[in-house]
Amino acid sequence: MISPAQAKKLIAANLIKIKNQKINTNTSIGYTLNETIYAERDQPPFDRVTMDGIAINSRTFKNNNYEFNIESVHFAGDSKKTLKNKYCCIEVMTGSVLPEGTDCVIPIERLTIKNNIACLEANYELKKWQFIHRQGSDHKKGEKVLQPGHKIAPIDIALILSCGKDKINVNDEPSIRVISTGCELIPAGKKIQPHQIRMSNGPSIVAMLNEQNYKNCMHHHLVDDKQIQKTNIKKYLSQSNILILSGGISMGKADFIPKILDELKVECIFYKIKQRPGKPMWFGVGPKNQLVFALPGNPVSAITCCRHYIIPALKEMCGGENPDKEYVQLQKNIHLTSKLTYFLPVKFFKTSSAIRKVIPIETNTSGDFTSLSGTSGYIELSGNKNKFSKSENIIFHNWKHP
Repeated sequence: MISPAQAKKLIAANLIKIKNQKINTNTSIGYTLNETIYAERDQPPFDRVTMDGIAINSRTFKNNNYEFNIESVHFAGDSKKTLKNKYCCIEVMTGSVLPEGTDCVIPIERLTIKNNIACLEANYELKKWQFIHRQGSDHKKGEKVLQPGHKIAPIDIALILSCGKDKINVNDEPSIRVISTGCELIPAGKKIQPHQIRMSNGPSIVAMLNEQNYKNCMHHHLVDDKQIQKTNIKKYLSQSNILILSGGISMGKADFIPKILDELKVECIFYKIKQRPGKPMWFGVGPKNQLVFALPGNPVSAITCCRHYIIPALKEMCGGENPDKEYVQLQKNIHLTSKLTYFLPVKFFKTSSAIRKVIPIETNTSGDFTSLSGTSGYIELSGNKNKFSKSENIIFHNWKHP
């Protein structure tokens, strides 16, 4: 058996890069950027007025000039105007270009306008450049604003469009096939017998992948028949970059998966990891460099292995970057009785402190997926030590954000 860290290194060593595609910026949310985005021009591209009011030359205010004749009105979208008389003003609207010859905006709330004269309230104090968003203060023309590997979020769309990019290069979607095996599995909505169980692993894995924006993902169910499994696994392997199997990898008489993968020329890179849950995980590489993950059939094991190994691998394949390690503070003493690394589900502990604290949620077995509901993620307890103390900082993995 190998350690979880060794397993991650072996997976990383066998990754291939996904090709890129050009798509509309408006539909790029969740994709991984595959080009550098440069500022098309200064942002803001001009000194931008941020309040409705009047624009003046601040030096005239120092001469106790509290009344300003309004030369003209300036709207957002108008070309730049010039203040002709420095003792006058131009009425301006939010978003408009600051008129030439002015360096200060006085908000409408501080003014009384009558007969085309703006009167400033008594004792008002102003500052040069107030209520003005200076040109280039966000970024300069040609500056890098987004780099390859960035996962595009809704908040990025405005930035990309402001750089004049209506289409961008992103990494293509990997083709993923998820296979559940077992005669005992019955989908929700179908009649079930006392000796059968509901199919949950495959749909859960697909849901986890969809949440990370891997949409080219299909789920299939195969009964415990070696020839049926071999025929279909061969077909799905040819259709995918990533093949994920759940169940059928242990030592039982109906566990055909390792033998089938060998017959299909899928090279085994490792089998079994020093961890719980998920000890009997299998990983290999197909004849066309497809990644093949065979996960245990127990729900907690399958879900944890998907989050810990498959999703980070997909992110790296698609050009993304996995975040630095995250730590939380343990709120309970824990004693381990084995040398296996323990992935323990946790809930956040409500506190007024800025420190993030967690409460462990023990599962009865690796089939106890009920206990996972409501948890935020899991902590990683190394098998190299057996005692973990309350208030100790522990590595944390969020279910949603690897």
